[in-house]
Amino acid sequence: MNECTIYLIRHGEILSNKDDVYAGWSGEELTEQGRASAQNLGKEAKDWSIEAIYTSPIRRAVQTAEIINSYLGKELFTEDGLKEIKMGPWEGLRIGDVEERFPEDFKTWQTRPGDLRVEGRETLEELQRRTVTAVMKIFKAHSGAVLAVTHVAIIRVLFLYYNYRPLNDYKKIDVPNLSVFKLTLSSGSGGSGKSASFTPL
Repeated sequence: MNECTIYLIRHGEILSNKDDVYAGWSGEELTEQGRASAQNLGKEAKDWSIEAIYTSPIRRAVQTAEIINSYLGKELFTEDGLKEIKMGPWEGLRIGDVEERFPEDFKTWQTRPGDLRVEGRETLEELQRRTVTAVMKIFKAHSGAVLAVTHVAIIRVLFLYYNYRPLNDYKKIDVPNLSVFKLTLSSGSGGSGKSASFTPL
């Protein structure tokens, strides 16, 4: 029976996180604090017996993965399925600006995020589908522990999926910068790799 543990990590801090901006797919780089925190996590991750590192191709995630890997020295893979949610017309806007310009959609996002439909913006259902596919790809390639640097939305929808919770619980999952969630999958979990073992570290 194959078993794989994936340590899912949200990237380090960027200015948009401090300024309440929807960064989306922007190429923004880590702040000084973000880099320092990634270094601290890299030191901690040396005890996790990591065999490989995966990262979203977005710059802030790549930077985080590279800093952590400077302490681990493992093979580093880029995985498109770990990219942040596509924000469409909301990308680059402050939260307050979105609330002002898209009041009804913003209200739905705050109260029933799984129901939101905005042209050019990825739905949570679409996001969850592609992220589960990415996780299963990683699971099939490894039988030990791997590390995956990604984004807040990805960790939230995966947490909901593997804990059998609805997408409208999306806002209830707290995922600070450089928080770590541990997902353990086995080939005996229903064929899909679905497992309830997904918890904050």
